[in-house]
Amino acid sequence: MKKIYKLFVSLSLFLITVALKINSYKLSAIIIWLNVRKLKAIKSTNKISKKIIVFNKSGGYEDLIESYKNVKKNNIGFYLLPRPFLKKIFYHYFEKNYKGDYFTKPIDNDEIKKKDLFVKYSTSTFNFLDRFLKIDGYISFNLFYRGEKYFEEVCKNLNKKFIILHKESAFNKLEEANALKVYQKFNDKSLSYKISVYSDLQKKILIKSKIANNNQIVVNGCPRCDYAFTLRKISPKKNIIVFYLIEYAKGQSGFGDLLHEIKNTNNLDNDTRKSWKKLHDQTLNYLLNYAKKNPNIHVILKGKVGVHHKNQMDLKNFPKNCTFIEGGAGGFLLRDASIVIAFNSTIVFETIASNRNLIIPNFNNENKLKKNVSHIIDNKKYYVNSKKQFYKKIDFYLNQSYKNKKISSEDTKTLKYYLGNTNGMCGKKMQKFLDKVINE
Repeated sequence: MKKIYKLFVSLSLFLITVALKINSYKLSAIIIWLNVRKLKAIKSTNKISKKIIVFNKSGGYEDLIESYKNVKKNNIGFYLLPRPFLKKIFYHYFEKNYKGDYFTKPIDNDEIKKKDLFVKYSTSTFNFLDRFLKIDGYISFNLFYRGEKYFEEVCKNLNKKFIILHKESAFNKLEEANALKVYQKFNDKSLSYKISVYSDLQKKILIKSKIANNNQIVVNGCPRCDYAFTLRKISPKKNIIVFYLIEYAKGQSGFGDLLHEIKNTNNLDNDTRKSWKKLHDQTLNYLLNYAKKNPNIHVILKGKVGVHHKNQMDLKNFPKNCTFIEGGAGGFLLRDASIVIAFNSTIVFETIASNRNLIIPNFNNENKLKKNVSHIIDNKKYYVNSKKQFYKKIDFYLNQSYKNKKISSEDTKTLKYYLGNTNGMCGKKMQKFLDKVINE
């Protein structure tokens, strides 16, 4: 079934390319209509009064699902449209190597003209879409996605609500220091109807950079982290270790990569793109050796889509008790994990919230030597500084009984700062926010 669906999407993307070449917005609208799918994970009443299209994105999608997980009476119908369709339209007018996320402001008349053509065609396309599916608004998950930024103008033209559930807030210190410069210099003010952010810091930066005003922004925290809090009352399975593979050639985010690209010509602070490959390889090798010597444990290696691939891994020589998962959401793995190993990822915070045993590799003193490009974790008990300490801590955790411990003040401070979630109630806040915004 999945193969048939992928084939259908591929054929649809080819046809939308044809539609763009012959300048047929009507054909584009029909193709998009055929590819819109009801989001079945969110239940709604028989009488749907509002319909919202969601530009699906990992992380943000989980935030939305978590927000409506336990809602039974819901008058809003959420529909998914794969992001490649909007990207197809965008790249018809802009080259594929056109700038990047967080770098969306047109810099000359040629780029302004291309943007206007994109907005005009998209406005006609989504206006015609209303003949088949009357849409009240759209949801995106980042203010600065290059393929979706200009869609806010389309929504203005159509008198639709463009809502941003901005999921990029967990910045390192260097990104925090430069975010104001990047936002302000390389992006225009947002025309979004409302913006939800994880943290007070992100709201402050957006306002100060004049990307948005105070009335546009609401701090709701990170809803997908709610799931982690529910795990505190659930005992994990014995002998399962999950290693969320390290993104070894990046900063903490795509924003960090952008800083790397533009810093030399725009007087930004030091390079944010540090290589974590050495740390990644050390952690992986230590863990594989442990797995070989301990066949009774099960090691799960969780990769990130677009970063870790099967062809990068020497899977044939992996111990039989090791499993590699290439992409997709990874939060569900926390439920059974006896131990979680993670470094430059929000999964670190989700692990803390879930009360799972967390190990943060620090074999080369990364938390001090590279502190400006790493998340600051106040509770130092999570760090391991040597191979010996790594193995000792794994042995200790695997042999102890599970206890639902109270969240420490240090961990509460960390969760509040990065994700704005200290009690597992952010989904409820987000749901109330969306219900109000969509229905007003």
